[in-house]
Amino acid sequence: MSQRPKTALVLGSGGARGWAHIGVIRALLRRGFVPDLIVGTSIGALIGAMLAAGVFEAFEREIADLSPMKLAKFFTEMHLPQAGLLSGKPILEWLEQPHLLGKHSFASLKIPFVAVATDLYRERTVMLNEGPVAQAVRASISIPGIFDPVVRDCAVLVDGGLSSPVAVREARQLGAEVVVAVDINTLSPEDKLAPEGLTPQMPTLFATLLQTMRVIENETCRQTLKQDAPEVLIRPAAGHLQTLEFHAGKALIAAGERAVAAVEATLGKYCS
Repeated sequence: MSQRPKTALVLGSGGARGWAHIGVIRALLRRGFVPDLIVGTSIGALIGAMLAAGVFEAFEREIADLSPMKLAKFFTEMHLPQAGLLSGKPILEWLEQPHLLGKHSFASLKIPFVAVATDLYRERTVMLNEGPVAQAVRASISIPGIFDPVVRDCAVLVDGGLSSPVAVREARQLGAEVVVAVDINTLSPEDKLAPEGLTPQMPTLFATLLQTMRVIENETCRQTLKQDAPEVLIRPAAGHLQTLEFHAGKALIAAGERAVAAVEATLGKYCS
């Protein structure tokens, strides 16, 4: 009797577009797909950690109650800018709530998990799989210029999307034979962009930093998926949204579920 291949769920970066990951995970679980490994970058690390810790349902309830006022606290804190406009401390405190990641270490997770970050000075991808999970997630989501980097193990860590927005290669390095990857940045046929010909507004500093990061992520993602294609690639219709458009949660979750249905024929062979 042949042994089932080791499967990895790779959740990509993309800010608010990451709410589509919730719909993807819902749909995968309904179909009996439980990964042997989860690899997440940025928002993908945040949501992947919740699944790995066994608190995904609690996280879903938390997101349903995440009001605009609560969200604003993450991005309007009083902070003397240092390496970033924001310290990221409110987000870390939120992640460390007992009903979410709490004091989970990687060793205590129900499913093996890796958070992907970028070593700013060594210009390389870093795979975090030791120590407190919440702190690793905080490092993975450190958008350059927006959040202060995380200093850990003699490295200055920023957002993993800068070097590996969809970490297929890293999943294979960790022994995955089958990779199910979720790309939430690439435009899909369902995505609708603003009409051409309109004069764009001058962006804020915040918006400029975020869009610059997205340009880098998208090009890196294209090259990554060309060089190392996953066995199953799931692309929710999320690419038209901006990084901080968290108001579109319900629509993105639904888009994630539809995207799984679109690859059901390929996915079926890897479900129990």
